[in-house]
Amino acid sequence: MFQEFGFHAARNRAEGAGIAVAEPNAKLDLVLGRASIVEGSQVMRAELQRYQGEGKFSSGGSETRNILFIEPGQKAAHWLLPDNEHIIVDSTDIKDRLGSMDSPVIVTTVLVKSAAEPAESASGKLLVFDPPGKKIVEVADYVRTIQVASMKAGELSILFERDKHLYLDAFDPLSMTKVREQEIELPQLK
Repeated sequence: MFQEFGFHAARNRAEGAGIAVAEPNAKLDLVLGRASIVEGSQVMRAELQRYQGEGKFSSGGSETRNILFIEPGQKAAHWLLPDNEHIIVDSTDIKDRLGSMDSPVIVTTVLVKSAAEPAESASGKLLVFDPPGKKIVEVADYVRTIQVASMKAGELSILFERDKHLYLDAFDPLSMTKVREQEIELPQLK
């Protein structure tokens, strides 16, 4: 009982602590999370989060509804998505040198799904964007999961599941143009 009370109090403090970005009469409790610097740039990003209600025996949680980009010298910030009706279920910063702490972020991959459907079974859009979030490329629609996204030999590779098939897409990381797309054939098990 004390533990559940502690979780409830912590959630209420978290909701009340952030910057409210929705209209006063909005149905969702949306809060702007703490900003962080995108490695290798001066760009700052902050997640727009929605705190989910608590279940009888759980402490609830949060889901990312959008990403705000803040650039020094720019008066106005801008959002990745045009609304808050989606959930960003997967996000990966791709660096020039894998595993290097001081390597700059080249691109970021995200999987965006509708908030109206269960995230586990829903499909969504796979997006790739540059550090300031100004160049956004839709890689594919109807994507269920991103298996892996990585950079090797100057090429961005993304393995993802779409329509119950695996695809491997390759991109030029600077121009974000697709170099090739390959459907991966899975051998039958006997």
